[in-house]
Amino acid sequence: MHQLRLLVFSPYFPPHVGGLEGYVSDLDNVLLRSGEVDAITVFTTKLPPEAESLEHRADGQLVVRFPAFELIPNFPVPKVWRPAFWSALRSARPRSHDVFVSHTRFFLSSALALACARVLRRPLLHVEHGSDYVQLTGRGPRAAARIYDWLLGRLLLRRADGVIAISQAAAEFVQRLARRESTVVHRGMWIERLDAAPPDQRLLDWAADRPIVSFVGRLIDGKGVADLLNAFAGLTGEPAVLCIVGDGPRRAELERLAERLGIAVRARFLGYLPEERAWAVIRSSDIVVNPSYTEGLPTSVLEAALMGKAVLATDVGGTREVVGDRRGGLLVQARDIEGLRSCLAQLLADADLRARLGAAARDEAAGRFDWDVSAKRFAAVARELTPP
Repeated sequence: MHQLRLLVFSPYFPPHVGGLEGYVSDLDNVLLRSGEVDAITVFTTKLPPEAESLEHRADGQLVVRFPAFELIPNFPVPKVWRPAFWSALRSARPRSHDVFVSHTRFFLSSALALACARVLRRPLLHVEHGSDYVQLTGRGPRAAARIYDWLLGRLLLRRADGVIAISQAAAEFVQRLARRESTVVHRGMWIERLDAAPPDQRLLDWAADRPIVSFVGRLIDGKGVADLLNAFAGLTGEPAVLCIVGDGPRRAELERLAERLGIAVRARFLGYLPEERAWAVIRSSDIVVNPSYTEGLPTSVLEAALMGKAVLATDVGGTREVVGDRRGGLLVQARDIEGLRSCLAQLLADADLRARLGAAARDEAAGRFDWDVSAKRFAAVARELTPP
């Protein structure tokens, strides 16, 4: 049985920061380590612009980056009219790969993967990360996103030779949008690295024994961070502090909202932090909140659960596949600011409840998100698409 060679089309890749690019990088590392895959080339955008055009990574991956720009935040568009784009595609040597892999139907990189797969007669394995339509601010952008999904998103999901969903919720969305089945392969986590993460002593010193509420994620439409700020501002009783980890196009707007709400002295926006430092913030936190409007499988919730932290999250996407309501966390409906506030108040007032939920969260998540198991399942699906 020969080892597979994969060409991965990804909208972003490290050093660009985000959950999807972290997932792609981690999955590729485990696949190469598993012995099932011989080589992986990642074909991705040259964003940020200072990223290398051609990068040989220590884990054996080749990363080829093509010129692109962001039409709107977090929506990269390949500059296909540039000779550098076609030079990059040639450098990726697509004909030398057995299977093409795309990530998330909403990105143009996935449409590019489908086009290349059809021209070169290679099977396309698509990985769907979303569990709902894209949530954007404004009626016009929301309508445009919905139309995009009905046309290109649905086409991609139907034409792909195989589809993997990162959560059961994502699989249900694939069925709803494209009327096709998909294989659920949960992401894995580096549990031993999470266990070794120390607390952030500077954050603890700033908190001065006040409870720490934290959010970790991109500051973009659909993450619900404004709802968290409004809920936090309405709390009464013993004051807590709020720590926001992440960056994005909404950061300045959210910082201004914190000022208007009068909580700026109790809220810290730490911006982007490397993975280990973000884990240190979670380790230091009493409550980790994910107020998102849509999720595939929320990474920050999974990290918090595996660290034994009490989780407060919106009941969207694959969140219930990590923690259940009153079984590891408290779940509220998306956009329910009063619900967020009420649950925050309950958790802040009851340290024993936080401890019980944190222990249950760890028990719920441990053993279910193993990278080695996930890599074997992923490789098995990919291998089914290749000729005997």
